[in-house]
Amino acid sequence: FQIFKKKILFIFLGINFTFPRKYLSPNGFLGMLTFVTFVILGVTGAVLMLFYIPTIDAAFNSVQLINDRIPYGFLIRNIHYHASNAMVFLAVAHLYYQYFSGRYKIKNEIIWVTGLILGVITVLEAFSGYDLIFNDRAELAVSIGVGLTVFSPVIGPELAQFIWGSGFSDFIIRLYALHVFVIPLMMVVLMFLHFPRFVVFD
Repeated sequence: FQIFKKKILFIFLGINFTFPRKYLSPNGFLGMLTFVTFVILGVTGAVLMLFYIPTIDAAFNSVQLINDRIPYGFLIRNIHYHASNAMVFLAVAHLYYQYFSGRYKIKNEIIWVTGLILGVITVLEAFSGYDLIFNDRAELAVSIGVGLTVFSPVIGPELAQFIWGSGFSDFIIRLYALHVFVIPLMMVVLMFLHFPRFVVFD
């Protein structure tokens, strides 16, 4: 009983995760909750990919099809949408907790650096998903995003040209590729580097 009192064992695919007592604060799990929402977004996003069409003419209609015609499509899309908002909120809350508790000074600076990069990329991922609906609000958001990119220092115009392409027809397929592959892949790599080193893998 004393052994189990000192540590909590989680078994997932034959891997034991051992958390020391100092990590068992509810606020300490904000990072893990962010990761859980990332997994939920991956699963629901994979289902939505089966029906979404990333073209300028069919994007909005495919979203309507998911909402109105696909069984449980409305539910899956809403889970994806709310999980996206939850992930941004949890990531920001996790960042604030790590900073104001001073925990970012412990162990390795790479955890703090990768966490900041992950925070920015999380917002970009949410923004790109918001734009894939391609309704009036998404077009306005795209215009604002492109304007901000163009006026970014040094590489702004080149970056805007790289993302924007020759217009909306190029942009939506590039945005789709960023949202479903490039940015999530970057997040997985950064999460691997960001994972706390005091969590022991047996």
